[in-house]
Amino acid sequence: MFVKKFSIFASLYIALLLPLYLFGQNSDSLKTNLPELRKWMQFDGVLKNKFEVSTNTGVMRFNIRNSRAGVRGDLGAYVSYRMQIEFSNEGSFSPLDLYGVLKPAKGLSFLFGQMLLPFENAFIVNPAEMLFANRAFIADYFTLGARDMGLMMNYKFLLGSFPMEAQTGIFNGRSINNPRWTEQPSYGFRLIAGTMERFRATAKILRYHNEQLNRFLWGADLHYAHERFRVEAEFRNGKTISSKQNLSGAYIQGAWYYYLHRDGMFHYISPAFRWDGMGYDVWDRGVGVNRITLGLDFGLALKPFESVLRLNYEHFFVQKDAFLTFFENRDPYVADNKITLELLIKF
Repeated sequence: MFVKKFSIFASLYIALLLPLYLFGQNSDSLKTNLPELRKWMQFDGVLKNKFEVSTNTGVMRFNIRNSRAGVRGDLGAYVSYRMQIEFSNEGSFSPLDLYGVLKPAKGLSFLFGQMLLPFENAFIVNPAEMLFANRAFIADYFTLGARDMGLMMNYKFLLGSFPMEAQTGIFNGRSINNPRWTEQPSYGFRLIAGTMERFRATAKILRYHNEQLNRFLWGADLHYAHERFRVEAEFRNGKTISSKQNLSGAYIQGAWYYYLHRDGMFHYISPAFRWDGMGYDVWDRGVGVNRITLGLDFGLALKPFESVLRLNYEHFFVQKDAFLTFFENRDPYVADNKITLELLIKF
């Protein structure tokens, strides 16, 4: 196990530093090739630290929720790559995005490796893009993980003058860093209308299959962004094949940005709101778990990094049978009402 973890870290380390060594043999070479180096290697990272207090019991904790580093780049007109690793996964290294991209024609690309499933949205599962300290329910309870190993095709095109994208892929169905053999791989498809710059809507399906979870999922989501506000909503349904149970989940969330036109530590203040809920067979049994999350963000004046000091309050409404279904084997305080103070650093 140690050798496996060390090899992951060593591979990433070598991949990041080798070009610097090659270009850094003399300063003139580095200056000459710096624009190319920036195109080949673009670094990014996230550090997410939290302090949480349960208002039910008064217990509290500090938590380093995420500490991620990654690199991406274009190696030419037809090939690019992405690598990202998580350093705070219970004391071990966890590989996240590890894929290469082939671009044989305009608008067409193939992602080969470990990547985000074409059913998930980065603004729900990626700590650098989330509106709140904790993820929505649908990000944690419908699959065993947001990423998997596989092959995905993306095709971008215009419908008239409106941008569209089709995504389809086949995957192990084992979540990250688990290349086990399978006779029944997972597969998914998503159709995207619009872009994240303003308006985007998607419809999607995912056949998720392994020994622990055998489920067919479908869903749809909306995103709208403006200089002053951002609104997102999603619904998804998952039918468990063996039991015929239907797990449904939804959220609606938004934030409004007030920009401070003066020098200082903060450059905006943003109140945010989210409702999310989930439950089995909700048409007959009702929504088993509801949560209201209120947030207040203070944007740190660190352009272009957009780091945030965040204050959240979560209030849960949980039916007893739903608590046993979703929360019994998790953190004992996961469904407590709580206050969270978070410092999110992005670079």
